Amino acid sequence: MDIKEYINSGVVEMYAMHALNPQEKAEFEQKLLLYPELKKELQKVQESLDDYSESHASNPRPELRAKILQSIESKKQKAKVLPIRENNSLTYKYLIAACLAALVVSTFASWFFYSRWNEAEDRYSALLNDKNQLAKNYNLVKNEYDRNVNDLIIMRDQQSTVIQLFSTDTTKNFEARIYWNKNSHESYIDVLALPIPDEGKQYQLWALVGGKPIDAGVFEITLSGIQRVKDIPAADAWAVTLEPKGGSVSPTLDQMYLLGIR
Repeated sequence: MDIKEYINSGVVEMYAMHALNPQEKAEFEQKLLLYPELKKELQKVQESLDDYSESHASNPRPELRAKILQSIESKKQKAKVLPIRENNSLTYKYLIAACLAALVVSTFASWFFYSRWNEAEDRYSALLNDKNQLAKNYNLVKNEYDRNVNDLIIMRDQQSTVIQLFSTDTTKNFEARIYWNKNSHESYIDVLALPIPDEGKQYQLWALVGGKPIDAGVFEITLSGIQRVKDIPAADAWAVTLEPKGGSVSPTLDQMYLLGIR
């Protein structure tokens, strides 16, 4: 049995307020002998009820106290003459006391169950946040997996030709690979090492056919993995230049970073 779940069900408070039926009361008292934590919880609830009752109790003013004592003395004098009225008065007093006790108990019960409701809402919100974070992480992992699988398919395609591009500056280690499908003419670039361009600049790929450059499209170096560029029917060589963002009609030769021959 999960004793914490049993405690959180509110049965301790119901027992302390004498709101359990005889069978439930007997069951609770039996568990009270078996579980020390249940006994501690009952003591805390009873102390809370006592504290609540004391905090809402108030002593009468001295003049009111005098009037009450005078009224009691007067009623004692009348008791010999009007015993029936005294009994009725006592009955009303008991009824008022019972109503006040019921009010205190109901107020405490309302506060208790309201606080438990707030705790349940907080737990639900925490679980919902955890669920959303797990879903977000799952999507990130799935997207990364799908990208890796797609890259692997391109690299292992027997119809693909791999062209290695090296830095035109021999002092640099810039590098990229071209995957070109000779049947579908699909072209891809895998950037291995290139410096981040200045703002307003972008790298552009060129296919060289008979010495004539053909625009193969611009690409980003901040993206990981293989990127699709324009379809190229044929090429003798490939080059990468740095151009204004969006690309140029013809390559800027003094800004050539990579070159590779098929």
